[in-house]
Amino acid sequence: MDSNLVYNRVKGFLEKYGDKGFLVLKAALEIAGDPNVDHRYGDFSFKHLVLRLARMGFNYNPVNLLRSLEKELGVIEKSYSSTNQTWWRFTDIEAVKRALGAETVEDDPKITLLRIKFESLEPRRVKSTLLKLASKNALTATDREVFRRIVFGELSKMIDLYQEMAGYEDYFGMELEEIRELVKLAEFITLKMSRETPVQAGGSPLEGSLRALRVNDNT
Repeated sequence: MDSNLVYNRVKGFLEKYGDKGFLVLKAALEIAGDPNVDHRYGDFSFKHLVLRLARMGFNYNPVNLLRSLEKELGVIEKSYSSTNQTWWRFTDIEAVKRALGAETVEDDPKITLLRIKFESLEPRRVKSTLLKLASKNALTATDREVFRRIVFGELSKMIDLYQEMAGYEDYFGMELEEIRELVKLAEFITLKMSRETPVQAGGSPLEGSLRALRVNDNT
């Protein structure tokens, strides 16, 4: 399909469906560009899309919009289907990016630098370490020292980044959620430690950070 035709069809789609259409396409593009997603079956799957939308705070079933993008507009095409998963690929992903203005966002050096900073802190390694600590019945002195290094090192730097990345929430929705999950996990470990050693008045060390990130809730 001609690139200009795809571009114009996406523009028409956005005019018709507004914010819902924008968020669905934006999430699908993010999945298509996510190096942690196995793309052997296509650019994005229905499951990945629903989860990504939920992480962006958008609980919505995109089935009708996907049907329109595939059957009516030809912007996406089904690339794989089985009993438990369905995948699509963009017929012209660059045209879709242009229509959404995604290229402008991705070329912003500040956004690129924020992503580099975040990845340099190795969030997946940090999460793996925290999960191991959380699974232990009791923490050794070495475990406690490892935990302190993470809290005052990588985690503190991630919280600083959180404040900057929050200004680009549509683009960093997944990363912001990762940071919130890490802080919750660290709080769990802090509570585990408090059962072994009394905590001084004033609450746990991460309580202020949790309030700042609004994740110290009842969930």
